[in-house]
Amino acid sequence: MLQYHMIADGRVQGVGFRYFVQMEADRHKVAGWVKNRDDGRVEILAEGPEESLKQFAEAVRKGSPFSNVTGVTIEESHRLKGYRTFSISY
Repeated sequence: MLQYHMIADGRVQGVGFRYFVQMEADRHKVAGWVKNRDDGRVEILAEGPEESLKQFAEAVRKGSPFSNVTGVTIEESHRLKGYRTFSISY
């Protein structure tokens, strides 16, 4: 199990991107949260098996139909918080 702390850049706010991320998290069976940042980017904390996180991260990089993801930074960690679900934080 790993943790990914991700920051998505581009047109990722006001376009349903957080909902897309939540659906992808459910699809790839990862837990954690997603939230908008004040600087226009979106922050994601996801935990799960390494292969699931890799597939999830690839989906985030591709983005939703109405978003335009220009970059995603990922910090990998083994320090898990123990999330059981994936939620949208406000």
